Order: sequence, then C-alpha cells, then structure tokens
Amino acid sequence: MSTERGCSGDTADFPFPPREFGGPPEAYADRRGGCPLGPVMLPSGDEVLLATTYEDVREVHADARFTRNLRYPGAPRMLAGRDIPDDPHALVNMDPPEHTRLRRIVQSAFTPRRAEEWRPQIQTLADDLLDALASTSPPVDLMDAFAFPLPINIICRLLGVPAQDSPRFRMWSDVFLSTSTATAEERLKAGAEFAAYTDRLIAERREKPGSDLLDELINAHDAEDRLSEGELARMVRGLIIAGHETTGHVIGRGVLTLLRHRDQLAAVRREPDVLLRGAVEEILRTEVPGHGGLLRVATEDLTLPSGGAVSKGQAVLAPVVAANYDPQQFPNPDEFDIRRNAENRHLAFGHGPHYCLGANLARVEIQVAIHSLIERFPGLALAVPPDSLRWTTGSRICSLVALPVTW
Repeated sequence: MSTERGCSGDTADFPFPPREFGGPPEAYADRRGGCPLGPVMLPSGDEVLLATTYEDVREVHADARFTRNLRYPGAPRMLAGRDIPDDPHALVNMDPPEHTRLRRIVQSAFTPRRAEEWRPQIQTLADDLLDALASTSPPVDLMDAFAFPLPINIICRLLGVPAQDSPRFRMWSDVFLSTSTATAEERLKAGAEFAAYTDRLIAERREKPGSDLLDELINAHDAEDRLSEGELARMVRGLIIAGHETTGHVIGRGVLTLLRHRDQLAAVRREPDVLLRGAVEEILRTEVPGHGGLLRVATEDLTLPSGGAVSKGQAVLAPVVAANYDPQQFPNPDEFDIRRNAENRHLAFGHGPHYCLGANLARVEIQVAIHSLIERFPGLALAVPPDSLRWTTGSRICSLVALPVTW
C-alpha cells in the first residue's frame, strides 16, 4: 500500500490508491496542504516530483522549460522497458517547433466548427445504440452497451475505419494503458500489431480515396508542408486510442455521478438547453479517469508557483485530476455542481502546447451521450448498490469495470 509521505521521510510509491467511486487519491489533497511538490517513486523505480496544486500543474503543462523528450540515456519513465515515451514521432512526445508544426498541419480538422458539423453523425450513432439498448431487458452493463461502443463507433465512422475492427482497438488500448498487468513484451507486441494495422489502413486509403477524416489527414498540409508517412501513421494511431478510450470512461463515470446526484440529474432533464453543457464540464472536471499523467523533465533550474524548486534534469508528474480538485481554484472541489459553469476552468484536456487535439470532438460526444441517454431512459437507475461497483486496477486509467443499470 502506498504511503503519503514524500517531503519528509520515505518517498511515497506511486500510484496512490483512488478514493471511493474512483475519485482522486486522498494523498493529493494531503500533499497539497503541506507538500505540494514532493517526490514519489514510480513503478519503474525512478523518483520524480509530484505536483498537486492547480497553478503548479498548469505551469508544468505550459512552461517551455519542460520537455517531453524522454529518450536520452537514463531518462525517467513510468514503467520499466519500452513504453509510450519511446516513440519520437508521437505527438505527445514532441516539443516545439516539431510539435507546433504537426499541430498546425492538422488543427483545421479539429476546430469547434468541425466538431459541431459531426454532431448529427454522433447523434445517429448514439440513437442506434440506444435503440439496441431499449430492445434488451435490464439489467445491462452500460459500459459495454453504450459508453465504450459510442466513441469507438464515432472514431471509426469519422476515420472511415471498418466498424468490425473496433474490438481490436479496445484490446490494444488495454495493453498500452496497463501499468502492472501487461508485460513489456506484451506492450511491444500490441504496438507492432497496431502499427501494422494502421500502416495497412493508410495504404489502402491511398489506393481508394474517400471523404473521411483519414483522407483529410492524408491530404493535410500547411503551405507545402505535409505529414510524413511516419507522422501520419502515428497521428491515426493516436486518434484511435485517445479518440475512444478516455471518452468512453468519462461517459461511464459521468452517468454514474449523475445517478448518484438525482436532484442534479432531474435538473438537467428539465432544462437541458440551460444546464447540459455545464453538467458536462463538471463531469470533465471531476471524472478524469487518469490519476497520473505524462512525465516532463526540466531543461533548467526553475521554481513553480507553489515555491517548489525543480532542478535541471528532474522529472515532474503533473496530474490534471489533482489540479481539478484544488480548492484554491474550485471552491468545495469534492462537491459535484452542474452550475459551477463560469468558474470551471478545469484542466481535463490539459493546457499549453499539448492541449488535447480532440477536445472539441470529445465535448460534443459527451454532450450527445449524456443528453440522449437520460432523455431516452427517464427511469435510468443503478441495478446494484453503488459501493459494490468494481474499478480498474493496474492501469493508467481508473474507471468502472462495469456499470449495471436498469430503467
């Protein structure tokens, strides 16, 4: 079991156990008060600093003096063996100007306007899944029947990927995101299979062009600058994984949170035009499924807003979920409040250069998912006691194993 020490005494082992209903670890709140930037020991055996205040996390994500290049000898890493930071062409592992160049080439495909243009397709896919759900007899696992299939089907539809391939995406995602249940060899094998799949997909689309997002990425350019073959393949892989994994978990956790706050659920049902968007933003603030984050290394000595010092070459882990529960930024952060609205400057999608490319699309997906579900099933309720729900372990993601519901 992890300790919560770190500023004095033994370095704490990371990750910390989550709170009830997959909430952020108590250790984040404890540290925020007396040790806002203290050491933790990662599963790899590397010691890094853990940031827990809103201002520190925001600064680490935005400050150009932190790098995502963890490919040098002796670089810290979350896990031993090959892992996410080893791919030099992955967008999440790049720093400006290379990162800026790639974002500039593809950003037109992910604007708020484009996300709204996709809303009708998203609504159709949600309606189809809810039709199928309505034809069954409860109880039903909402994660398998709706929360995961919806974003998987959406990204398949938008990219022009065969829908029958979607179960493979889920399997690859589970391996990539594991911190203890998958071996380094298994992660390597899954990565090779996924790479071969996307390479074949792109090659086939070049032979027979269409009009999907994948075609837009193949043809994307800024002036005469285009994505290389490797950049294109990694962009597609990133969209497939990020485009369904996190969104599916947020939908499931968001539904559970609303079912646990029946008065606020009823309010959203009565006034969706007024309250839905605020409810989704509060779900994003409170229900980020990842309790860790991407490591960043300081390229020079610096001091964070909390006063904590970071030495050149030292790594910092800055979880957005810790920032989203900082009482200095969010009064009564443990309270779920769909009317938080204007003050809800959460960091669910990150901040700075690595702000989530698909944030606008994810927002539309979650809005459609929540609204369609609660409108279609006014009697929606948990089919089991809340405290009997099971949560994932041994993964970068903390979320529901299943969400049994009735109506």
